[in-house]
Amino acid sequence: MNKYGITPENLLSTLPDVLREDKRIFALATIIADALAKRPKEIDRIRIYPQIDKLPEELLDILAYDLKVDWYGYNYNLKAKRAQIKNSFKVHRTLGTRGAVERALSDLYPGTELEEWFEYDGEPFHFRVMLDVTDQQVAISHDELIRAINIFKPVRSHLQDNGINYRSRVNIVISVSSGYVAYSARLCGTYPARATQGAITRSDVLVLTDAEGVAYSVPMTGEAKTGSYPVVATQGEIQRSGIEIGANSGGATYSAPKCGTALGSLM
Repeated sequence: MNKYGITPENLLSTLPDVLREDKRIFALATIIADALAKRPKEIDRIRIYPQIDKLPEELLDILAYDLKVDWYGYNYNLKAKRAQIKNSFKVHRTLGTRGAVERALSDLYPGTELEEWFEYDGEPFHFRVMLDVTDQQVAISHDELIRAINIFKPVRSHLQDNGINYRSRVNIVISVSSGYVAYSARLCGTYPARATQGAITRSDVLVLTDAEGVAYSVPMTGEAKTGSYPVVATQGEIQRSGIEIGANSGGATYSAPKCGTALGSLM
């Protein structure tokens, strides 16, 4: 005998003695116990809340009505229906708050957020909804969304411009590859040597000067004597100069070893 199973004997053992002594009550209890013992799978379905992810769709529709899930969609897919029922308890407990709006909408549009007026410098007591459509579970109309928002939102708060901001997230991956050149110290007497240590693919040379230039025109033929032009004269002077070179490739800074001082001289 199964001591803990759903059997007629175990069910009848819970019958109080005063009812057991009544033949008619005992006969009825026996019939009921036999019927219950033959339907263990149906009895297991009574455990509703721990196994919402396993309940059939028709039972979910009944639960949505009984639990007053006002934003429930009878035409939604099964995944969305399960999420709505599982979160209905939390939504009802926080109804009229920001969290209720975000939680209810995230069942259908995961990642949806609500921003209050002081977070985006809007009108007082207004809010806006950032509806995340990256992984939306269902496609519903604008009017249905407005209706659902009005169910959850605080009474004193209003949707900014009666509009909804749609957002889609995209992940971008950037990879960088680099190479290097390995070389050893040069031997004495071999530097400089012809070798490509690097390459400048683009260069800019910028010369700065504090002096101002003098504008002049080329003399016409016959105006200057042969051999006297250009004349020796100071037309400008560079008091400070700088040269700036920009290159696309990277490099390594090092000094050239003097002859006889590098480790290569001992080799």
